[in-house]
Amino acid sequence: MPLWSQHLLVLLAVMACLVFFGRQAFLSLRGRKSKLSSCGGCKSCGTTPSTSQPPRPERIVFLPVEMLGRRK
Repeated sequence: MPLWSQHLLVLLAVMACLVFFGRQAFLSLRGRKSKLSSCGGCKSCGTTPSTSQPPRPERIVFLPVEMLGRRK
């Protein structure tokens, strides 16, 4: 395969990727459905969080002073 045809194929592939992602970004910025962001793309997740489980508080872990020293 000649070198110029390989370059042409690579450039066409890059252009196709740029067009696809550019179009998806444009649609997501306009607020329409896009494949880039999965939020709102399916019907299986609800719009409100489930209230069956209370939210877990953030876990805070304190380290003893002895563990903060340098390793030898």
